[in-house]
Amino acid sequence: MNADYEFLTEKQAMWAETLMQVLKENGIDCTALPVHGAGVTMKTGMQEWLKIYVPGEDKPKAEALMQQLFSEENA
Repeated sequence: MNADYEFLTEKQAMWAETLMQVLKENGIDCTALPVHGAGVTMKTGMQEWLKIYVPGEDKPKAEALMQQLFSEENA
């Protein structure tokens, strides 16, 4: 991961993948790292969580998109 990337959020894998698709559709590059290793996830049965990172210059736009995407989730 490039040093210019900044942490955006941590979400369950299903929601993280949805967010990453929206970011990419809006021209924002992103990457994700698992919170727990795959072995821990498989052994404990925990749902996988991902930390999403975006370029620092795109973080404000990414935060706005994330808020739009997940605002209905809390409604």
